[in-house]
Amino acid sequence: MRHPLLRSAITALMAMMVPAAAGATTLKIYPVLIQLDGKTPVQTMTIENSSDTLARMQVRVVAWRQDDGQDRFEDTRDILANPPMFEVAAGAQQIARFGLRTTAGTTEKSYRIFLEEIPTERPLAPGEVRTLLRVSIPIFVPVAGAQPTLDWQLSGAGDRQVSVTVRNIGSAHSHLNRIDIKRADGSVLSTRQESIYILPGATRSFLLDTPGPIRAGEKLVLDATSDTQRLSVNLVSQTGSHGDGDH
Repeated sequence: MRHPLLRSAITALMAMMVPAAAGATTLKIYPVLIQLDGKTPVQTMTIENSSDTLARMQVRVVAWRQDDGQDRFEDTRDILANPPMFEVAAGAQQIARFGLRTTAGTTEKSYRIFLEEIPTERPLAPGEVRTLLRVSIPIFVPVAGAQPTLDWQLSGAGDRQVSVTVRNIGSAHSHLNRIDIKRADGSVLSTRQESIYILPGATRSFLLDTPGPIRAGEKLVLDATSDTQRLSVNLVSQTGSHGDGDH
């Protein structure tokens, strides 16, 4: 079943607090989503250092696509990050700017910012490895009027699991935060709370645990929550769980 989702602007107003290992850097980053287009070709990001030590950072922007359910990244010159390297003193902040160097296509373009901490000192002992900070933030170059359209499929998998496959056949990304699987009587079979991006043309599959087996042909309800709305889709299980006699 196909069901459209609206793209969200709310996420771009949120902030991300990113703690690292004990004694390492803690950063506050906002916004946590950037959108660039012909009318707004430059956006800024604020990086606050909440720790008591200096943070040395580098910024990379890569092209982002999804193949076989996996995120794939490639070098790109479509977006310029400035400055590419910087230091943030304890309690201070840094502004990073991102400039669009490409035009919109027929489908929304997707990128990722990688904000990475660079060691400021050598290891204290031979073989010691420091835990460094690495943060990823999405950038989207939208197409006017583009929307995601999701095609869902459910099937039993194993004795107490359900397999969920969702394909985005629209021209913009979808960002899901929660998925609930219910029986026709409203009883909840499984819940998954996770930030899930599905780019245009991409397919994502995952397993959810259930308290009992799923029958082939069983009518189920899938509730999914995005950044801006909640959708409900009526589905029929394509195959049953192995524990119910369907193999």
